[in-house]
Amino acid sequence: MASRKNEKPMAEGTSALERLETLAPERRERLLAAATAAFARHGLAGASLNAILKDSGMSKGQAYYYVRDKADLYCAVIERALDRLSGQIDFSQVAEAGDRAGFWKALRAAFEKLGALLIAEPATASLGRTMYEGPETERALEAPLGRLRAGAAMLAEHGQRLGAIRTDLPLSLIVDMVFAAARALDRWFAENWSELAPQDAQRINLQGLAMLQAMVAPQDSFNPPA
Repeated sequence: MASRKNEKPMAEGTSALERLETLAPERRERLLAAATAAFARHGLAGASLNAILKDSGMSKGQAYYYVRDKADLYCAVIERALDRLSGQIDFSQVAEAGDRAGFWKALRAAFEKLGALLIAEPATASLGRTMYEGPETERALEAPLGRLRAGAAMLAEHGQRLGAIRTDLPLSLIVDMVFAAARALDRWFAENWSELAPQDAQRINLQGLAMLQAMVAPQDSFNPPA
């Protein structure tokens, strides 16, 4: 086993975003703002770490105390964006729904709010599009995507208890299918967002949810939203 004594010391934290919490707020914001702008414009592959650090006024030696590499910084930027969106959408209403109708109503409201936020914030939508660049991006986002899947599993399990989601298939299979379909929907938006009028984007967003509902709702209870 290789010794860790030659590894460079890093700030405490299991992720770059956590490690950056130990950085002074003003410096952290300058770094994340510069990184967000660069990644939204150029993606992970095209962005330059040197340019990001120059724009933020940070040296490589300082940066490497908080992030391992460019991919680590990209992951921090995406995690921060996901955390902010999650806080604004508040999926707790879905988790607190008391019956099947309330479950799908709350989920529809969450999807509608997400669509509205992305329409109102083109920079956030541009950042989201970079999540589908390819294998390098997938590897960089393994941890946040894992947390999203875990959240989807919790909601699906709650939906099963309410009779909103079918129970004739293993929960893990249902979650895998829904997560894959949801990412396919998200990827389609990423590739076509610039060509969509706001009303069309929101319409397709909600119809996409209806498609997901058709996949997982018990067949005797499926009633797509109008």
